[in-house]
Amino acid sequence: MPFLLNEDKALKQKFQGLMVHDATSGMGRKVTVRYRNPEFELADSTFPLVLISHTRISRDEERESRGIVNVHYAPEGYEPWADMSDPTQSPYMAQVPIPLNVDYQLDVYARKELHIIELTGALMGFDFLPPRFGYLPVGEDGTIRRLDLLGGPDYTESKDEQGKRLFCASWALRVSSEIFAYDISTLTPAQRVLIDFLDKQAWDEGSVRPLDATHEVTKTPPAPPGS
Repeated sequence: MPFLLNEDKALKQKFQGLMVHDATSGMGRKVTVRYRNPEFELADSTFPLVLISHTRISRDEERESRGIVNVHYAPEGYEPWADMSDPTQSPYMAQVPIPLNVDYQLDVYARKELHIIELTGALMGFDFLPPRFGYLPVGEDGTIRRLDLLGGPDYTESKDEQGKRLFCASWALRVSSEIFAYDISTLTPAQRVLIDFLDKQAWDEGSVRPLDATHEVTKTPPAPPGS
């Protein structure tokens, strides 16, 4: 899966399984998670609702560097290697990727203010949107990305197209990402190594005289001193 779709899928997956509770919800009410699309209307939704939208993509100059690197994960569209737990076994090389910041807005909508308060408490937990040390596992390439909380929660109250009250809490998020400007190169491990055995005396004299690698070389021991 290509860049950005990986991050989108991972972010949506992160908020799956949220529940709210009230006097009529029994074991709990499931929270819907979706992306904002042009045809989307709040009046057609069920609540509570987590709504994700893109806000910006920008270069992260603080993470910029140059050169060729061994890519320690399987880039999008490339096969993993035998032991993914050992990143040093990666067969992939590339120019250092261009680091990017992908910014999102997360809006949580609910009919009841009680649900907004409950979801705010849940989302501030370490596995969701903590004030620091946030993370985002991206299953498509086996990486764990940095997830920064840029702002929020900010609370608003409005009415939908049907005149019903909606409570909303909003967060601004940033996910670290990268994109390759050049093709990924695959390293081909050497299957055998060819070695030429050379005559050292001839080499010292400026010529190359190959020796038979299967020939056993015998050395004459030096004469003892004074002989």
